[in-house]
Amino acid sequence: LLYAGAFVAERYTAVGAFIDEHAGAADLDPTVARIITAARDLPAHRLFADREQLAEQSRQAAAELGDADALLLPTAPGHPTLAEVAADPVGTNTRLGRFTNSTNLLDLCAVAVPAEEVAGRPFGVMLLGRAHCDDRVAEIAALLEPPLRLAVVGAHLSGQPLNHQLRALGARLVTTTGTAAVYRLFALDTAPPKPGLVRVAEGGAAIEAEVWELPAAALGRLIAALPRPMALGTVELADGTGATGFLCEPQALDGARDITAHGGWRAYLGARS
Repeated sequence: LLYAGAFVAERYTAVGAFIDEHAGAADLDPTVARIITAARDLPAHRLFADREQLAEQSRQAAAELGDADALLLPTAPGHPTLAEVAADPVGTNTRLGRFTNSTNLLDLCAVAVPAEEVAGRPFGVMLLGRAHCDDRVAEIAALLEPPLRLAVVGAHLSGQPLNHQLRALGARLVTTTGTAAVYRLFALDTAPPKPGLVRVAEGGAAIEAEVWELPAAALGRLIAALPRPMALGTVELADGTGATGFLCEPQALDGARDITAHGGWRAYLGARS
């Protein structure tokens, strides 16, 4: 119905005269022109037959969806090469649209979401929902976004003054661990008091850390509100993995007290009290 049905006549009504006038022009896509001009001679009865078919398919789709809020599907079933598209543009695009082509025809809404990789190539999923349910489908799609890991070593630790910022953003504590033994920790003159974590070439030590998970958008809001001299970078953890974490601008270390020997911010605060 999308490429070969009578509904293509609507496209011919919009741009058919232009395509006919510029037939063969170098900047006119021949595949698009062929699809649209094929509607020039469609008989009127085809439109009514296709409308009847679409109405029945819409009824079936609504029945299958039932009372579900959304239907989860792959966005595309494969990764065609440019050569494959050039060799069979309509067939390739029809296969690519196996899960998407029906959305407009059936008067549905959809949201596409990245879903990591398959065999080293990007993969995505989409959520289909009823018409006018865009907000609800978007809310569900947000739940599918893979969370990001954030390593904290100071004022954002559990029980510390800024931990509420993480919780307000929907963050979840994953584990309490330590960094790799390649860091020094300094007490900074800030309000509230917080430490500065700096990676060093030698003389480093493991520092207590917590790893939290939070949505990507939440991390963006956290970065936007991050005051100097704090910065975000990759923190190497004790198990050899890395996570985004709070680091410190080197110039802030002038006159700062090296508290690495305490093994962590909470241990340093405990020793002070």
